Amino acid sequence: MGQRIIFPLRRLPHLSRDEFQSYWLNRHAPLVAHHAETLGIIGYQQVHTTKEMRETAVPCFDGVAELWVDPSRASTDASARRAASEALLDDERTFIDLANSPIWIAEEDVRLEGSKEGLRMTAILRRNPAITREQFRHHWRELHGPWALRNPEVFGFRHYVQNHTPADADDNSLARDRNSPPAFDGVSEIYRNPPTASPEAVASLRQEFHEDEKNFLDIDASPVFEGQVFVIF
Repeated sequence: MGQRIIFPLRRLPHLSRDEFQSYWLNRHAPLVAHHAETLGIIGYQQVHTTKEMRETAVPCFDGVAELWVDPSRASTDASARRAASEALLDDERTFIDLANSPIWIAEEDVRLEGSKEGLRMTAILRRNPAITREQFRHHWRELHGPWALRNPEVFGFRHYVQNHTPADADDNSLARDRNSPPAFDGVSEIYRNPPTASPEAVASLRQEFHEDEKNFLDIDASPVFEGQVFVIF
């Protein structure tokens, strides 16, 4: 099981979503690439929200930044690492609403390896407040996720990753430097094929599936959206 930095982003209020995404891709991404070697960043992708898939009480995110880091490949010059981190953070302040954009290090659990063509469905998940994070993780990993995978004719999963939030997720320098809000409890990455079952079967099973979400999710606080993935490096 690997790790990735998860950074769901909300734009500053004076920017439209298009303006935010354009700056993020065309101005900020090259800056991350420029400092990647110094900081040991070995992978970076942006997921740009194109369609909000359900209405929630909390605002949807405008995208998600995802990074993979290998500390052994970072510069040994502490002042160089500090300068690179400060340069990225200074630029983030020009377009990201950092006070409403959580950042944490998640544990990757690849449940199904397959094609990642087309739009990606991303769900930023907050657990039902009546359960612990460990109970949430168990239900999502052992019950809910396998249910979807057992029914490809309805859900069409062809690539599926669960990113689990560890207990100490908020105790990290990335969050402290940005005065970030608390981490969510998980993030799902899903690429899907269209259903092949009858419309009646699809509607019935999806209704059961959504009913099960109430057992472990705070649905109204868990934005779900489709997005276009840009692999920067």
